[in-house]
Amino acid sequence: MESTFDEQAETIAEQATTDDIVEEASVGVTDDGIVMTDVVASEIDIDGDGIADGISVSTTEVREIDVNGDGIPNIVETTTVTESVVDIDGDGIPDVGTRVVTEEVLMDVDGDGTPDTVEITETTTIAYDTTGDGLPDVSETVLVEASGIDVTGDGVLDEIEASVSEVVAVDLDGDGIPDEAIVIVEELDTEG
Repeated sequence: MESTFDEQAETIAEQATTDDIVEEASVGVTDDGIVMTDVVASEIDIDGDGIADGISVSTTEVREIDVNGDGIPNIVETTTVTESVVDIDGDGIPDVGTRVVTEEVLMDVDGDGTPDTVEITETTTIAYDTTGDGLPDVSETVLVEASGIDVTGDGVLDEIEASVSEVVAVDLDGDGIPDEAIVIVEELDTEG
């Protein structure tokens, strides 16, 4: 029994990749602190035949900032961008493309080695070409934003705020412009 397009697309993240190739890794010191960059490219083999069906490129940048000059970073910002393109049916036209952007900021304001605030933002966009014309006609974007504060200094976040926004856009007439969009927003707010 043949699997549907959506079932094939959902299995992309579960597939094994071939040998990872580290294209770039660098460390630099700027006025803002230490910046480390790492770029990894991987081939994706969906059907396991040894021939790449797609490629994934992941770029990670870590910025460490030492505010008080004690040699220990008080702020650590990590940004990771992962982009994947997969040709599931082998016609040379990408069927699925994904882009995941994750940003995390940890702040240790009092310098005790335990983060006092945490902010995380992740945006995931996946686009499908279900008609085979090379243009995505369905796209799904999920935005997750979360933050927390350790007010008491015990290493446990006392206040947490989070929201998840999901947008599904559909291009019915195939002109490359979404004709319909559905937006769903969920929020969480807790105090310990």
